[in-house]
Amino acid sequence: MKTVILVRHSEPIKDRVVPTEALPLSEQGHRKAQALFALDVFRPVKAVYSSPYRRAYSTAEKRNMPVTVDARLRERELGNPETLNGAFWNRQYENYDYKNGDGESLNDARERMTAAVGEIRSAMEDGDTVAIVSHAAAICAFLLNWCTVEVVDAQKKLRKITYNGTAVLNGKIAAPSAFILKFEDEQLRGIQYVDVENETPL
Repeated sequence: MKTVILVRHSEPIKDRVVPTEALPLSEQGHRKAQALFALDVFRPVKAVYSSPYRRAYSTAEKRNMPVTVDARLRERELGNPETLNGAFWNRQYENYDYKNGDGESLNDARERMTAAVGEIRSAMEDGDTVAIVSHAAAICAFLLNWCTVEVVDAQKKLRKITYNGTAVLNGKIAAPSAFILKFEDEQLRGIQYVDVENETPL
């Protein structure tokens, strides 16, 4: 069994002037990231990978071990911010190829995330656990390989993620939080979700 823990970065500061890739964690974000990595599920982690975005890398550093950066783990490029309304958010989950002209579709993000995680998994030995720190949309795109993602509330960015008929998450993907993926014989065998408030995987 190989365990891949997909981590959504911790809470960044709220500053629309700072470029998204440079947003640092807030003070509370640093504390929450520390608390997440203190959970028992992270004890066996042997390697940590991260998006190059500052908020993701700062989260990954809380594991106190070397962090390997992979640009393919970055957040989905959404394009023109003026079009990012509730209609866009709904439509992207109705058509995974939908995108702004200067952005990525969910399928675009899924392709690069799948390639990156696949390479990481192929380098793992049986029994290994790794943590990969990325972003909500990029993680959702990757989970589309096995899950359905439904929009519950576009304005609040609430999703329902279902795997094999069972809801893995119904609500907001907390910052930080993690999806625990178990692979056996290169096949996904299960997914669980955990965050700092709900320490026991669902």
